[in-house]
Amino acid sequence: MNISEEIQLWNQVVIRVLDIRVKRLGRGDEIRNYVTPASTFMFVANGRAELWVNDEVWLSERFHLIHIGKGQRITVQSTDFLDIYMILYNASLPASALREFHMMMQTDNPFMKSWAVSPSEPLVMLERLETMLSDWQQIDNGQIDKEKDMKDVHELRRLKAKGEFIRFVHAALQERMELAHAPTLAEQVVRYIARNYRGMISMEQLAHQMNYTPQYVSRKFKEQMGCSPLDYTIRLRIDLARNLLCDTEATLQEIAAYVGYPDTVYFNRMFKKQTGITPGEYRRQYQFVGSKDTMNWTDLSIVAPHPAMYHLNGNDIHYQLMLDGGNDMAMSKKNMLAMTLLCLTMVTSACGTSSEGTKGTSGAAKSDQLNAEAPANIEMRTIKTALGDVEVPAHPQRVAASAFLGTVLALDVQPVASDFLLMESPYLEGMLDGVTNVGDSLEALVDLKPDLIITNINKEETVDKYSLIAPTVAMPYNSFESIQEEMRYFGDLLDKKDVAEQWITDFESRTSKLHDEVQAVLDEGETVSIMQEYDGKVFLFGPKSGRGGRIMYEILGANPPATIPEHMLAESFYEFSLELLPEYTGDYLVLTTESTLEELQADPIWGNLPAIRDGKVFLWTESQSWFRDPIAVEGQIDNLANWILEAAKTK
Repeated sequence: MNISEEIQLWNQVVIRVLDIRVKRLGRGDEIRNYVTPASTFMFVANGRAELWVNDEVWLSERFHLIHIGKGQRITVQSTDFLDIYMILYNASLPASALREFHMMMQTDNPFMKSWAVSPSEPLVMLERLETMLSDWQQIDNGQIDKEKDMKDVHELRRLKAKGEFIRFVHAALQERMELAHAPTLAEQVVRYIARNYRGMISMEQLAHQMNYTPQYVSRKFKEQMGCSPLDYTIRLRIDLARNLLCDTEATLQEIAAYVGYPDTVYFNRMFKKQTGITPGEYRRQYQFVGSKDTMNWTDLSIVAPHPAMYHLNGNDIHYQLMLDGGNDMAMSKKNMLAMTLLCLTMVTSACGTSSEGTKGTSGAAKSDQLNAEAPANIEMRTIKTALGDVEVPAHPQRVAASAFLGTVLALDVQPVASDFLLMESPYLEGMLDGVTNVGDSLEALVDLKPDLIITNINKEETVDKYSLIAPTVAMPYNSFESIQEEMRYFGDLLDKKDVAEQWITDFESRTSKLHDEVQAVLDEGETVSIMQEYDGKVFLFGPKSGRGGRIMYEILGANPPATIPEHMLAESFYEFSLELLPEYTGDYLVLTTESTLEELQADPIWGNLPAIRDGKVFLWTESQSWFRDPIAVEGQIDNLANWILEAAKTK
């Protein structure tokens, strides 16, 4: 999701500020493994710090703003005195919001993402934070004039805090647009080490990855971190070994091998050099002494029970966090899934490891590695996706259609899984026997044992997770120029080419007649607009969209008003000002709305539009208009064509 789409969502969501507070960390103090209970803005002021969010690191000097999603693990190690401001908030879409927004939230939720900026005007941001904090503390402490209505004053202060937060978000997003924080060289090195610390790491390797000379990488890293990259790697390994010694019953040999030291004797020597005692002595002193406690929100300034300078959240923690919402739990079905995925991840990583170190792999490459180990009796073939070539079963039997559900069903394939947003289609009624709603649950997908997953999310990190379960094909909804192209692609993928071609033949025969009839009644220059209105907002839709856009423009050959800019029609949807409504409304209007024609005609804005006034408008609800798959289009096209044929008679 790009920044423009994120801003769109910020304009649609309902915001609740949950908490605002500040904590000072002393030199050498740290926050360790704090799990964010909500989406969080963290502003670090005044000192230098190393900020970990799961396995990503940012290096802060003086002022730094980070956005962190719910359920992420934060570790902050200070080398100076720090003031850490934290704003916890919740963002939710109203039920009436466009389904496109709900889909965006479901597939690429920006409120769950981590990003960082170094503010261009940090003191202005700091002043705004101090104001917000002061107001919030008055709310928390109940400092309200007894002569006034306590409840009203309390709510007014909350409203003020919310207003200040919106201004803060505006400033943060503006900073992000102008000064998006690209990782520094030191951050890139740390992130590479965090991913590859278990293999052999050399300066030549790092220099090759960063595209600089070894001398330059070493010098720049030491300037910011105070140590060499190799010293950092050693300390990171030893710090992880400390955690494992304290938190697990793993043997010294197992721990040594896990953190990158196959030679146990060498591991013992390095451990003692870093800590002053042997691993065995360290375990006897610190094992299970508060080492598993999660950070308490009421006390952020917790110093680790052992003086670890660096911390790494490995993939095992990452997957457990992703699936369990960040809570440490006893072994459960979800935890078993996390372990299953971790094992698959480790197998995948092993495929890409050599004696010269572990190299990162793309989503497509990981999928290829997994699929290369498929049983010999399963025939595989290569298909192109939005993320590159992927090996898939030649004859898939258990398809998880997390996207393109209607297309899969139109090809006479009964999927085992899909998403509730797609399963709500009124056009699929009676066709979903045996289809399980899995949403984004990896646990549910594992249980269903699919041999192919179809998704519209073209993010490598998401596809990587799905690919650990089954070969995954990622294709965004706007990937296809026509419904015929969409059917041919999935007909090929699902070994249903003959079904696809027969559907296309029947469809083109039927729609060709409707196209000619509609063209015969539309006068030269007459236009059709596709819109949706709700809650005082109005959205425009083009030929790639549902709401009738695909049918009217792509299939029936109608034209939009020439006054509509091309870039607006190129988008799936586009919000515009009500002031432009008369300019963008054509002779005919297809409108998604919950309002009746009488209500629209009585409205001072909508009622003045000729299409509304003269009844040349087709009204339907979002549940009828949103879907644009082949089955939905078949169910919609007769109604739309018949409407415009009847409306044209009133000229």
